[in-house]
Amino acid sequence: MLGHVFPSDLNSIPEEKYSNVYVSLDEGKTFSRLGGADVRNRWFDEHMIVEKKDGRLWMLVRTQNGVGQSFSEDGGRTWSPGTDTGWGGPNSRFFIRRLASGNLLLVNHAVSTSRTDLTAFLSLDDGLSWPYSLLLDERASVSYPDGVEDEDGNIYIIYDRERYGAKEILLAKFTEKDIMSGEVVAPQSRLKQLVHTASRKG
Repeated sequence: MLGHVFPSDLNSIPEEKYSNVYVSLDEGKTFSRLGGADVRNRWFDEHMIVEKKDGRLWMLVRTQNGVGQSFSEDGGRTWSPGTDTGWGGPNSRFFIRRLASGNLLLVNHAVSTSRTDLTAFLSLDDGLSWPYSLLLDERASVSYPDGVEDEDGNIYIIYDRERYGAKEILLAKFTEKDIMSGEVVAPQSRLKQLVHTASRKG
């Protein structure tokens, strides 16, 4: 579980000022802080963690200039000094997970200056390189991706668009083959599917 602390709170709880990791040993009844990473220019602490094939934990952190990273070799208790991944990005939330195939899926903006060109990237070498990509939505103000993979290998990514304008929640359904092809080739795949439009009242 991840945690965010607002800057105004840091004086009273200085140990909480990092990109924190919490653990529960009683099935979610209580949580305690396990450790935290100090990544330069981190923002809102919307970090995600995947386990590398060598057993290390890889924390990816939203930063003002893209995505930062830190590693833990002791199950999340201590973390390496934060560095920049070099991926760029417009200071926005990203999504990463390991797929059933063992490959890594990253959903991030393909440009570094605005929340546009939301793209799915695929890594076959545990995150060292991301040679395959599928553009999910080229429009502006698309953000906050999250997703799952079903038992048939279909990947579902949900995200929002224009939260103060169109107020849309959208869904992309695709496969690893689509990402590797750079376009939708699976007959069941769909992009930019409208799920919900929020009320424009108020």
